[in-house]
Amino acid sequence: MNPLPATNSRFAEARPLATVALTLLTAATAVALCRLFPDWAYLRPMLAMVIGMHLIAFVLRLARAPLWAAMPVMVLAMLLLTAIIYYRDTLTMSLPTGETIELLRLDIRLVIDQFATAVAPVPSTGSFATLTAGVLGLCVILGDTFAFRAMGRVEAVVPTAVLFVFTSALGADRHRVAVSVLWITAALLTIAALRFSDAAEEGGWMGSRRVTWLAALPAVAAVIGVGAVAAASLAPRLPGAGERALIDTRNRQGSVTEVLSPLVDIRSRMKNRGNAELFTVGAGGTGHYWRVVSLPEFDGNSWSPPEEDLAKLGDRSGDVALPGTTVNQVYTIKALGGPLVPAAYHPVRATPGSLLWAGESQSLVLRKGMHRGDGFTITSIITSPTPEQLRAATVQAADQIYYTLPSGLSETAIAEARRVTDGIGTPYDRAMALQNYFRDNFTYNLNVQLGNSNDAIEAFLRGREGFCQQFAGTFAVMARSIGLPARVAVGYTPGDLGADGLFHVYGRHAHAWPEVWFDGIGWLAFEPTPSRGNPDTSQYTGVLAQQDDSGGTNGSNGKPNPTPSTTPVSVIRDPNSSTTVPGSGRPGGTATTTTAATATGSGGTSGSSLIALLLLGSIAALVLWILMAPRIIAAMHRRGPRTPRDRVIQSWHRACASMALAGAPPVGGATPLEYAVTAEESVGVSHHTVRELAVQVTRAVYSSATFGEALAVRCETLVAEIDGRCRTITPWSLRLKAMIDPRLMRQRING
Repeated sequence: MNPLPATNSRFAEARPLATVALTLLTAATAVALCRLFPDWAYLRPMLAMVIGMHLIAFVLRLARAPLWAAMPVMVLAMLLLTAIIYYRDTLTMSLPTGETIELLRLDIRLVIDQFATAVAPVPSTGSFATLTAGVLGLCVILGDTFAFRAMGRVEAVVPTAVLFVFTSALGADRHRVAVSVLWITAALLTIAALRFSDAAEEGGWMGSRRVTWLAALPAVAAVIGVGAVAAASLAPRLPGAGERALIDTRNRQGSVTEVLSPLVDIRSRMKNRGNAELFTVGAGGTGHYWRVVSLPEFDGNSWSPPEEDLAKLGDRSGDVALPGTTVNQVYTIKALGGPLVPAAYHPVRATPGSLLWAGESQSLVLRKGMHRGDGFTITSIITSPTPEQLRAATVQAADQIYYTLPSGLSETAIAEARRVTDGIGTPYDRAMALQNYFRDNFTYNLNVQLGNSNDAIEAFLRGREGFCQQFAGTFAVMARSIGLPARVAVGYTPGDLGADGLFHVYGRHAHAWPEVWFDGIGWLAFEPTPSRGNPDTSQYTGVLAQQDDSGGTNGSNGKPNPTPSTTPVSVIRDPNSSTTVPGSGRPGGTATTTTAATATGSGGTSGSSLIALLLLGSIAALVLWILMAPRIIAAMHRRGPRTPRDRVIQSWHRACASMALAGAPPVGGATPLEYAVTAEESVGVSHHTVRELAVQVTRAVYSSATFGEALAVRCETLVAEIDGRCRTITPWSLRLKAMIDPRLMRQRING
């Protein structure tokens, strides 16, 4: 017994071509994820996941594993592939360890915690990328099950379609048309492949009673072409395309927006409001950090301001312990909302007199909130003690809240803080050691994991890259763990000095930094974030002034992005009014937004894109012609009554047309039997096939015998065999011409 046919049969049952099409669809979905990530670093590991999972699913079907056994095997395979691809360093003998499981749990918790506030693009490495790869693996499992076990066609596309729609809804506006065309093309190809993958017989080139893979290709190409043209050219021009969304999840309209929770929203504003001018400052040509609020409370997940009463600002010069430089600032609000007013630290006087003072967070508050065009004049006293003064200072007199840490704090952070400051005596030198630890060993990267939770701190210390939110929050946590009273301050770097002598502050200048308390001196800013430097602290930190000078391109590919929504967090009570500033900083806090004029994008297409679309449309039209013209010609021929005798005669004419295209001489005056001999010699068709058909057509023409349905079907089968032989020897140019020229179409269809 020869096992080869059985092996081939089992391989065919696994439907390899349809598997390849489904793999391409999942790969196209992975490519479409580029709208969620800032670069292409995510793609290679995800493609490894996609190909590996589809291969495993194919092998299981090849082995004829039942669904109840295949499903858990595929899930375990997905987890193992995830570990191999993303946690390779934690494996032992290529198997997951306890550390692998713990890191996976950490990444899952991070995504769950940050999913609601994350704004695309998210980091291309780390938790979001790892979990997205897992989702792709689930898409493979579901798609393979629908396609090859539930015998679904459209259903097999649904899992990846859900992920693609999700990506389209939440992703950044990059490569939108290209990835849409790619995904739609792959989806249509997959549906067509599943539709025709059961065809076990390949029909004739000149017409067949069964639809097969090769016969289906023109239809597949036509549908793909039409779909691609529609996606690329029609979608951007549909009514409302480029206008406001019905549900605007990111406040894209460039409005004046509340920013009472700068630390929570800081990455969104740096990325999505990079080119939005928030305010201008006139300060005599000297730049400072424009501080907004301090955040002393840390609950293990986030930093928040305290609940406190407001007081009249008056003159706060007495609050400044050391002599300093007096700086007058004139602010003009452009697109900054909320009640918290920026100012160089430490503000002591302000106009108008309606500004209030929040003593614990040391913030200026405008109870009615800021609006476009509002102006403020603020006087600040900026102190800059020497390192010698700071080395002589203690850190015992701060409020207990600035030393407090929640239970369950990251052991990694505690151990690292002790290691970095081991053997260092004064509080100032320990603070400097922490600052330099971050600046010397970490990299600034805006496209990293969000948050200041214990899990986020673990991920930050492991990856050693982040942006100001992580640097400031982790510094403060580590400082408190070694006895330094610390908090997080949020505000803006100086901004761009214009020809008008004003500092123009944009969204990209949003910043966070830690502050440490020194007895007899007060709160001092440190700068652990690489590529950032406070102009007012270089005397004691040794860090020169530096800020984001990317011109708004950081994280946005050089394009200005729209404005995200934000959530205010601070309850600040005015003793003269029962009204509180909107938002509580706790779940349930509300936000208010003053909407300014909006600008909508256009759906225009460049000239080169239009040429490409026209070319694509021409190809699609040609494919449609090749597909539809034969059907139209055949339908017109079938309008009249067709008896079995007519079908036998037509079969002979079609066979003659096919052999003529393959190189046989014209029929001329030869009888069917005479021509059969000539054609056999010219094209090499089996003489039994051609002569049998010649005998039957001779009977149909010259005999009055009755012809039944079975004989007509037999003659059509003989034509398919002749056609298959002729196709292999007909020049490709002539075959292409026969698919385009309507005269040859009619000849090969009707004879």
